[in-house]
Formats: sequence, C-alpha cells, structure tokens
Amino acid sequence: MWLWIQEQIIHSNTMINKIVYSIISLIIILILKQYTQKLIKTMGEGQERKYKHRKVLSGIYAVLYLLCLLIIWQKSSTSILTLLGFLSAGFTIAIRDVFVNLIGGLYILFAKPFKVGERIEVAGQIGDVIDVNLLHFTMLEVGNRIMQEQSTGRILHMPNMLVFSGPLANYETGFKYIWNEMTVKLDLTSDLEQAKVLFYEIIEKYSSDYIEEAKKQIETASKQYLICYNNLTPIIYTEIKDGAIWLSLRYLCEPRKVRVTENLIWEEILKCIQDKDNIKLL
Repeated sequence: MWLWIQEQIIHSNTMINKIVYSIISLIIILILKQYTQKLIKTMGEGQERKYKHRKVLSGIYAVLYLLCLLIIWQKSSTSILTLLGFLSAGFTIAIRDVFVNLIGGLYILFAKPFKVGERIEVAGQIGDVIDVNLLHFTMLEVGNRIMQEQSTGRILHMPNMLVFSGPLANYETGFKYIWNEMTVKLDLTSDLEQAKVLFYEIIEKYSSDYIEEAKKQIETASKQYLICYNNLTPIIYTEIKDGAIWLSLRYLCEPRKVRVTENLIWEEILKCIQDKDNIKLL
C-alpha cells in the first residue's frame, strides 16, 4: 500500500514538472516571437513583405513549440492521455467551434476561396481581407456605415467557420471587375434620345479602358468556371416609373473605384446638360 502511494506521488510530481516545463517553453517561445516581431517592424521593407515575414515566423514558432512538447512528454504516453482526458472533459462544447474553425482555416489555406488583399462578402459583411490564420480571418470593413462600398476604418474578426455557413462572394478572383449601375431620372418632356447618346459617351469614357483586360480575364477564368459574357460594353436601360424617365447606366468598374467613377460620371453629366434646355434632371 505504501509503495503504491509513493508511486502515485512520484507520478504526480513528474506530471506536474512536465506541465511546468510546457508552460515555461510556451513563455520562452512567446518572448522570442515578440522580440522578432519588433525586429521586423524596424526593417525597411514594405508592409506586405513584413506581413509575410510575421506569418512565416509564427508558423516556425508553432512548430518549434510542438517539438518542445514532444521532447517533454515523449516518455509519458500515459500522462499525455490523462492530461488530454482531463482537458477534454472541460472543453468538450468549446472544442466543437474551435475544430470547425480549424477545418475552415485548412479549407481557406488549400482551396483558396480568397487571399489576403482581396475584397469579399461573407455573412452579410463586405471587406478587404488583411489577415488569415487557422481560427479566424480579419477584414477591413467596407460599406455598411459608409455609402458605395468605401472603407469604414473598422476591423472585423470573422471565424473561419463562416465559409461553410453561407455564400461567399469574391470581388476579385477570376473576374476582377463588377457591373455597376447608376440611375438617372429625367422629366417626361426631356429629349430621351439625345440624353442617352450623351450619357453613353460619358460612361463609355470611364469604362472602355477595362473592356480588353476584362475579355482576357474571362478567357482565363472560363477554363475553370462557366463564365460567359457576350457583351462587355456599357448599356443604358430605359423605364417609365413614378411619372418620370428612369435611365439605368450599366458599365464595368473596378470594385474599389465605384464611388470615384460615379462621382466623375455625375460631374460630367451635370456639365454636359447645364446648357441643354431639353434635358431636365429630377
């Protein structure tokens, strides 16, 4: 009986020592990580290269810590099972979300539905992806509080599991342009034909540069996706509604320049009709 008690005490002390060593190893790794990240900040390189250096070093330190754990626990398989059993009892519910996030992180890593720097929409949120890790991805919010999909300045932390819970729209993969539409309302007495000619010239001016590049992108993307556009030139749709003429100006635009192009187009429209008595805006 006494021998059994001594064995249990020795076993407990050994396990406690290993837990302490594991914690100390983690602290040392975190200190080294903080130190190297400060060194990276002092480097005279661009933000993108600094970001990549930080991600690579984070992966190296994670592998290094796993190696430390293997060395510390390699001769204590029973202790490892005991420890895992103890931890799993307390975190059974929480682990589910963590596990799904990990699977989502691996999906993002290998399937690449989006990459850092791309604009996406997921779970009703639009933003530019600024970081991706195994548990969550981070976006710089676009739209929501601000009109025309411009940055709000807020950072959104999104769990990776969201890539499985609904549609994910990528603004830049495959086809890097979007169709934007502007609505211009005219009085019923306006000269419709002249207005359409003037407005078409304006939207063509700000979209013609994208057409050839868009055709090349569609040709490349069609090898992987079923994408087919017969017409990439601007078009104006006409509708009579609420006692007025509604013109929908549809044209190709870069996702990040929607508001800029709309501003330029509106300024051009106002200039070209200011001396036209037969075209009246509402």
